[in-house]
Order: sequence, then structure tokens, then C-alpha cells
Amino acid sequence: MPNESPSNAPSHDAQREMEQRALRNVRALVDKIQDEDSRRKVTLKTVLLTVAGVVAFIVIGIALIVAKGKNDRRDSNSVVILPPPANAPR
Repeated sequence: MPNESPSNAPSHDAQREMEQRALRNVRALVDKIQDEDSRRKVTLKTVLLTVAGVVAFIVIGIALIVAKGKNDRRDSNSVVILPPPANAPR
């Protein structure tokens, strides 16, 4: 191993410190990107579930309206026979 002069030691330490700082910065960026990705996934799931709920609500509402319309049409074709009032003149 070659002899290192004392003047090389501080530059080696400075280099190592810069590398460590760079690695910490990269790790911070990776963490930030992962956090943003997980927030996007949660937001996407929330939006999809909300849209699915609204669509289901609309479909159920339309089905109820159609069913009520069928019942109304069936009732309008029926004949209702009412008995005469009890106190009606004869």
C-alpha cells in the first residue's frame, strides 16, 4: 500500500462525506417518489370506488323508476269496482 500523505486524508474524508450526502439525497428522493405513488394509488382507488358507487346508485334508481312505471301501467288497466255508499238514497 503506498504511503499516503496527511494532505490526502482530508480530501478522502471530504470525498466520502460528499458521497454519503449524495446517497442520502437520492434516498430522500426515492422516499418522496414512493410516497407520491402510494398517495396516487389511494386517490385512484377512492375515485374508482366513488364512480362505481355513483353508477350503481344511478342503475338502481333507473331500475326502480322502470319497475314503478310498470306497476303504474298495470294499475291503470285494472278496473276498480266500488260499492255504493251505505247511506245513499235508493
